[in-house]
Amino acid sequence: MNKKESEWSSFLFEKPLKKFIILIVLQIITFFITSYFPEDVYVRGITVSLNILIIIYLVSVIVHVIRKTLSSLMSPKNIWHLIGAYALLLLVLLLIISTLYNFAEITRTGYLTYGECSSGFSPLMISNDTNISRDFFYFSTMTFFTVGYGDICPMGTAKLVSIIGSFIGHVVSVVLIALILNNYMQTRKKE
Repeated sequence: MNKKESEWSSFLFEKPLKKFIILIVLQIITFFITSYFPEDVYVRGITVSLNILIIIYLVSVIVHVIRKTLSSLMSPKNIWHLIGAYALLLLVLLLIISTLYNFAEITRTGYLTYGECSSGFSPLMISNDTNISRDFFYFSTMTFFTVGYGDICPMGTAKLVSIIGSFIGHVVSVVLIALILNNYMQTRKKE
C-alpha cells in the first residue's frame, strides 16, 4: 500500500467507533427530518442519498473492523466486544432496511400503510392513502426480528424489502450462533 492509500485508509478507519456513533446519530436525525417534511421530494431525496452514503461507509467500517479483529472478537475474553459488534451490525442492517423503505416510497414503487393490505399496487395509492406510515425504523425492526405486530402493512416493493429484511434477520442470528459454536469447539480442541 502506498503512502496516499495509507493516509486515506487511516482517515476512513482511524477511531471507527467514534465516527460510527456520529454517523448513526446523523442518520437518525435525517429520519426525523424526513418525518417533518414527508411530502417534500427534494428533502427526502437528499436525506435518502445521505443515508445511502452513510450506510456505505458504515458497512465498509464493519467489514474493515471484522477483518482486522475477528479472531479477537471470538475470544471468550472478549464476549462483550462481540455483543457490542453484533448490536452495531444489527443497527446498521436495520438502518439499511429503513432506508430501503424510504427509497421505495420516494421512487413511488411501494410504501407502508396502517390498516388493511391489498394485493394490488399503484403509485397513485401513495398519494391517496390517508393511513400512510413513515415509521420505517419501527417496521424494519419488527420485521427483522419477526415480531410482526400487524399494525403496518407493506405495499408494492416494500413487500420485497420486508421479505429480505426478515430473511437477513434469520441469517444473521444463525451465523452468529455458528461462529460462537465454532469458536467454542476450537477452544475445546486446543485444551
